[in-house]
Formats: sequence, structure tokens, C-alpha cells
Amino acid sequence: MNITEQDYSSLVDAQILVDVLLGSTDIDMRRFLSLGEGDIVALDKLAGAGGDIYVNSRIVGTGDIIVIDEKLAVRIQDAMDTDNVVGYFFNEQVI
Repeated sequence: MNITEQDYSSLVDAQILVDVLLGSTDIDMRRFLSLGEGDIVALDKLAGAGGDIYVNSRIVGTGDIIVIDEKLAVRIQDAMDTDNVVGYFFNEQVI
């Protein structure tokens, strides 16, 4: 698919949901329901591995988790090609 300037222009004001996944794990419901304040759940990623960046539930890159003004942030390390991201939105008709 060839992405035109009009395609890009139609996307710039679209609202998107950006999620950063730090890691995941599988636990049973009994363990989940027993979790309380101070409990620790180990994730499948190594410390410092960064997070996976998702836009509207589709992975588009990875980044380092950092702190800015006492808030978590993500520094982009690797990102999907812009044309592929725009193509995804048009092919999936999510806008």
C-alpha cells in the first residue's frame, strides 16, 4: 500500500491509546486473588530490558523505562517504520 500525504494528514488528529508493557507472567487465579500490598510478582523480562510499546493493542516498538519529574516515561529505542504504522491503521480501519 502506498501511503499518501492525505493519508498522513487524516491521521494526525486521531486519538490513539499507547501502552507500554513491562513484562508478563502466568499465575493461577488462586495466587492472583491472594496477592496483597507488598507482594511481588516476577515478570518474564530481565531488569533493564525495556518495555514493548503498543498503539491500539499492536506492538510498534520498544523503549527504555525512565523517570521524569517523578513519573514513568519511555525513551524510544526501536520503532516500527512510519509507513507500516500508518498502513496498519488504514488496513485495519481503526480510525
